[in-house]
Amino acid sequence: MTGSPIREEAPDVPTQVFEKFLEALTGANIPAEVVARLKKALVEDKTFTDRALKAAVLSDEPLL
Repeated sequence: MTGSPIREEAPDVPTQVFEKFLEALTGANIPAEVVARLKKALVEDKTFTDRALKAAVLSDEPLL
């Protein structure tokens, strides 16, 4: 039998860490809008610049 070996993908550790961080923020009564903006920057867009993180935390504007 020749079959392709089962390939397991490595876990995305940074995303797992960010998700736990965001859960902790939610539990610490951080506004849901801030958590959502941080999730977009860190998990979805994977944008780690100072500018993006400041915008997520301090701004009501959508991230560009």
